[in-house]
Amino acid sequence: MTKFTRVRDFPLLESALFVLMSYSTFLIAEAAELTGVVSVLFCGMCQAHYTYNNLSDDSRIRTKQMFELLNFLAENFIFSYIGVSMFTFPKHHFDPLFILAGFTCAAIGRAANIYPLSYILNIARNPKIPANFQHMLFFSGLRGAMSFALAIRNTLSEARQTMLTTTSLIVIITVIIQGGAALHLLYWFQIPVGIDEETEALSTQGSRNGNGTPHSQDWNYVLGPDVPKSNEKGVLARIWGSFDTRYMKPLLTHSRPTLLETLPVCCNPLARLLTTTEQMTQDGNRHGIRDSDSDLCINDSDSLRDRRMSSTRQIHAISGHQV
Repeated sequence: MTKFTRVRDFPLLESALFVLMSYSTFLIAEAAELTGVVSVLFCGMCQAHYTYNNLSDDSRIRTKQMFELLNFLAENFIFSYIGVSMFTFPKHHFDPLFILAGFTCAAIGRAANIYPLSYILNIARNPKIPANFQHMLFFSGLRGAMSFALAIRNTLSEARQTMLTTTSLIVIITVIIQGGAALHLLYWFQIPVGIDEETEALSTQGSRNGNGTPHSQDWNYVLGPDVPKSNEKGVLARIWGSFDTRYMKPLLTHSRPTLLETLPVCCNPLARLLTTTEQMTQDGNRHGIRDSDSDLCINDSDSLRDRRMSSTRQIHAISGHQV
C-alpha cells in the first residue's frame, strides 16, 4: 500500500493507516489463536526495515515520535504492573523447586545460545567476537515484558499460576540484579562503554588521525587495513544482506537496483509489474540515496549543479569582458 499508492500525499491518513494496519497484525493473530505479541514483534521489524522508507517526511516524524512516546509509557507501565502484581495478584502459587528450575533453565538456555552461536559466527567472521563480549552477552540476558505478558494471559489452572509467579520473579530479579550490575560488569570485563569505543574494541588496528580519533572517511577502520570489508559480518548475514538488497528492498520499497535489473530476463513482465515509476525514473544523486538501516538521505546534485552554473556564468562574464 505505501509503495503502489499515493497515500503519502495525505500524511495524516498515512500515519493513521500505518498504526492501524500494524495493530491489525495483533488482531489477526489473536483471531487465528496464535501469539499476537510475537506477530507485533515481527511486524515492527518489517515496518522499520521496509515500510518506514516509503513514508512521507511528515509521517516519518509523526510516527517515530508517537511510537517513542507509546514505548516509554508502555515500558514504565508494564514494569510497574509486574512489581505491583507480585503483591496484589490473587492467583500466585509459589513452588520453590519450580522457581529454582526456572532460573537454572533460563541460564542454561542463554548459555546454549550465546557460546555455540558465537563459535559458529567466529568461523567466518573477522574480527572475532571476544570471550569477554560473549560473557557479557550471557550475563545481559534480562527477562522482561514479553515473557510476563505471555505468562499472565491464562492463569486458570494451578500450573499456570505457578508459571506466572515464577516468570514474575525471574523478571524482577534479573532486571534488578543483572540490570543493576551491568555497568560494573562492563568495567570488570574491560569493555568500553562509549559507542565509538565499543565499535573499535573489536579491532586493535584502527586507523586514527592526529587527535586519536578514527578517520571518518575510512570505513574499514573497525576491521583494520588488512581485513576485507566483506568479512565484517557473518556468512549468513552477508547472504541475507545480498538477498535483501537485490530482491526484498526493490520489491517492498522504491530502492535501487530495481527488480528489472536483478531478476532473470524471463521474469521481466512480473518485475515490471512490481516496479514503480518512481523507481524507474529516480536518480540516486538527484533524489538522494536512501539507506533503510540509517534512514539517511544524501543530496549532493543540487549544490553541484549550482556550482557548475556559477562557474559557467563566470566564464561567460570573462569571455564577454574580453570581447
